[in-house]
Amino acid sequence: MVDIEVRARVTGRSGDLPAVLVRLEQERTTARELIRRAVEEQIRLLDADAAHCRQMLDQHYLSDADIREQAATGTVRWPARSAGAPDPEIEVTRAQRAFERGTFAIFAGGRQLSGLDAEVTVRLGEPVVFLRLVALVGG
Repeated sequence: MVDIEVRARVTGRSGDLPAVLVRLEQERTTARELIRRAVEEQIRLLDADAAHCRQMLDQHYLSDADIREQAATGTVRWPARSAGAPDPEIEVTRAQRAFERGTFAIFAGGRQLSGLDAEVTVRLGEPVVFLRLVALVGG
């Protein structure tokens, strides 16, 4: 077993998700599994405040397509959802879809992962980074 630190960053804004430790059965894994374990742990860590947890997940995993669709209506808002705690299965699926759409990139094992089934060998002490790229104002 190996514990890996996963950091989720959003460029150009504050409000990064907290860094989490994910436990893997072995050093070799896939982007799909990294996302699943990281999102589950992010939800567990933020569980004390469901509204804050939902906002943080939305900031990182809301896709560009979602933003464009909402912008056409004149307002971009976080998705309307029930007041309860986020459903880990739904949030994992949403995060995996966001990764497939290029909403955020994953850097692990010294390289950028290119798909959900991309395999990577992670090493103890080497963090994995989920990086949400956001266009800068005026650029």
